[in-house]
Amino acid sequence: MSEATTTRPTGPDIVEISVPADGAFVSVLRSVTAGLASRCDLTLDEIEDLRIAVDEACALLLPHALPGTSIMVRFTLARGSLAIHAAVPASEGADPDQNSFAWTVLDALASTVSVAHDGSELAISLTKLRGDLLQ
Repeated sequence: MSEATTTRPTGPDIVEISVPADGAFVSVLRSVTAGLASRCDLTLDEIEDLRIAVDEACALLLPHALPGTSIMVRFTLARGSLAIHAAVPASEGADPDQNSFAWTVLDALASTVSVAHDGSELAISLTKLRGDLLQ
C-alpha cells in the first residue's frame, strides 16, 4: 500500500476576516490574532503585544469607518512573523491621529507600522517579528 503525499504551498499562509466596523467585534479580532500568532512561533509576550496592537489599530480606524461597513483584516503568517493589514471604508481625507496615545502604543508594540489611504479605504499595516529575528 502506498502512502499519499500532500504538497503544501511554500509561500506564507493568508487569512482574511471581516467583521462589522463596531467596537463590539474587536474582541473577535484580538482572539483571531492570538490564535494565528501562536502558529507563527511567536513568544507569549509577542502574542500579547499583537493582541494589544490590533486593539489599538482598531481604535484608530473605527472612528473613521463609514456607517454600516465592515473592518477587513488580512493576516499573513510566516515562521517568526505575522503581518496584519486592517482596513475600513472611509471618507477621503480620513486620517488616524499619529500623535495619539493609541498610535504611540501601536508603534511601540509592532516591529513596523504604517498607514495608507487610497481615497475610499483607510488602512493600518503592522508586522511583528520574533525577537531573535530582529538581531
